[in-house]
Amino acid sequence: MALFSSDHFRRTAQLSCLLLAACSSAPPSQNPDAGDHAAHAPGFARPGVPLAAPAPPPASNLNPLPDLRGPTRPAPLRSLGLTNPAVVALKVLILTAPNDYGLSSARTMLDQAGVPYDVIDPTVTPLTTDSLIAQDGSGRYQGVILTSGNLAFEASPGVWQSALDWGAWNLLWQYETTYQARQLALYTYPGTWPEDYGLRDAGVASPSADLRLTAAGQSVFQDIRAGATLPVRYAYNYPATTVEVNGVTTTPLLTDPAGRVLAAQSNTGGRERLALTFAQNPNLLHTALLNDSLLSWLTRGVYIGEYRRYNQLDVDDWFLPGDVFNETTGQVQPEAFRLRPSDALALPAQQRTLRTTYPVTAGFKLAVMFNGGGANTAAPASCNASVVSPDPLSSVTRCLTGTFDWVNHTLDHVYMDFLNLTDSAVQVQSNLNVGTAMGLSMSRASLVTGDMSGLGYYNAAGDGPKTNYGLGASNTAFLQAAQNSGVKYLSSNRSVDGQWDPGCAGCGLPHPLRPSVFLVPRWPTNIFYHVTTPAQVAAAYNSVYGPGGTAPFWDRPLSYQEILDQEGQIALTHVLSGAAFPHYMHQGNLREYTPGRSLVFDWEMNLVGRYAAYSTMPLKNLNWDALGAYVKSRTSFMKSGLSGSWNRQTRVITVRSANGGAGYLTGVTLGRPETYAGRIISRFDLTAGQTATAPVP
Repeated sequence: MALFSSDHFRRTAQLSCLLLAACSSAPPSQNPDAGDHAAHAPGFARPGVPLAAPAPPPASNLNPLPDLRGPTRPAPLRSLGLTNPAVVALKVLILTAPNDYGLSSARTMLDQAGVPYDVIDPTVTPLTTDSLIAQDGSGRYQGVILTSGNLAFEASPGVWQSALDWGAWNLLWQYETTYQARQLALYTYPGTWPEDYGLRDAGVASPSADLRLTAAGQSVFQDIRAGATLPVRYAYNYPATTVEVNGVTTTPLLTDPAGRVLAAQSNTGGRERLALTFAQNPNLLHTALLNDSLLSWLTRGVYIGEYRRYNQLDVDDWFLPGDVFNETTGQVQPEAFRLRPSDALALPAQQRTLRTTYPVTAGFKLAVMFNGGGANTAAPASCNASVVSPDPLSSVTRCLTGTFDWVNHTLDHVYMDFLNLTDSAVQVQSNLNVGTAMGLSMSRASLVTGDMSGLGYYNAAGDGPKTNYGLGASNTAFLQAAQNSGVKYLSSNRSVDGQWDPGCAGCGLPHPLRPSVFLVPRWPTNIFYHVTTPAQVAAAYNSVYGPGGTAPFWDRPLSYQEILDQEGQIALTHVLSGAAFPHYMHQGNLREYTPGRSLVFDWEMNLVGRYAAYSTMPLKNLNWDALGAYVKSRTSFMKSGLSGSWNRQTRVITVRSANGGAGYLTGVTLGRPETYAGRIISRFDLTAGQTATAPVP
């Protein structure tokens, strides 16, 4: 391993706070209780200690990016003497150095799509021919990610070295040439060591930049909106100029307003490389936006796994009255608001406005969780807000049956933590009966309980702060009743530990006490359940997060628009993760507080507007039964141990499932294919040990 003096440093700022939830000085994110509420009982469900969101680190936390200079000693590429260079495994290699923060970015990119990969730190496991080439002569990897361009680490105070010595660098390059494996460097100093990308430091490094695509960049980052400005924030960047280098072809992909280059594709001796000269962080916007395109480039658009984006929003408690926060007194008025016919009838137009304003979410449909105990099945159908009826809301609901995805929210919204089998069955099955009588277009296999109760997260007194006893403390009588009523998919809380799988991107959970019932996590929001107007949103939010609040963070009260912006940014990170988990709100948030406006669709317009400013990739929306089936399938795939190889000579992919279950392939047709964002995504099933083949276009 070559040693380099600290004289060759180039100082940069990197985020030492890698995860959004790791910074103490970060704005509040969703917490498990912020959206919870008690049915038919007074009292404000108290938000817990907020999770965190991104914030710039203090200057003392900024660390250097070393520019390892010195003589380059690339050996002439030689034949590896192999018999099977046309075949590569459908797998990616991540090469990293000790304590390289870029590793989390590389892992996240691949985990979100479910791409198989290995991580090698050459200081622990030396890179050898056997590391790269299988016994049959096939390549072990279809692409290589370098967490930093030179894999530098501080071997001793002030002395930096590369994790690869010259022999290992040359072996890597020989492999990439022979097996046509592309190389992606996530954060690269634009210099000449260990190899030259045809880029030179322009001498204007900074912790922020505004980037735009070149014409060539548009062909790589295909979903980024033409003309969009991509903000790089809280991440150091090295704008570069291009230079002519013998044997190197350099094509700029991303440039700043002065035309300086911050991402480039280059070719040398047949090796294809892509280098970014700005730092990555899995929770920063620019990284999340570029991940999918970088993965597609690295794998040539053919890989095990799939990546899509979803816009799912649930609204709970239709037919029930809800509490209201008084913005003047700060008191909560119990059961003070129930949707009016005019509120309900105004929603289709708001939904259409969202779809037409932002075609990326053209298929959006609210999922409405209804409590039939508040309905009157004898109320006549009407599309008139002035209807004379024993229950006007029930009458106009019949007019909206196909407008939303209607989902069982139990009959009366009672907590399901301690009910017996009979009472649980009444709550679950009787609500389905009401929905049938009302003619609602329901997702019949899905259930969302009040406060997502029944899952071991409860207060023994019924209301107030909850304790997480774990899924093992779930109400088994309730689970039996749910299964007896045909429930396959049950909502859980994404912000409650144990109700989601942190080690499995986009996955749900089979309930450990009743595996036939599958848990689909939901994201709460900080648009609290008891607010119906912008003034109430601001007052309630600031009573928690403002100066003097119960969980103070901000040094001043935020306006409604500022709160929407904070919430929209948090929700955008969820959307870009590729997970299909819904967000959820409540019936009071649907109030038409001014003509054509409600809190729910203000939130949606903010979120989708932010998204559409950058990306043209369509946002999928599924009814709850299809959503549950998809998350279950995705979970099965992530546990299946699917592997495969690509014979580039015969243009055939072969996949094998180690454990059996669902499989996903991108770029080829197998089983049940879907076209999404210009790519083919195939869904199929294999038993343990079974193989399948598919042609590559």
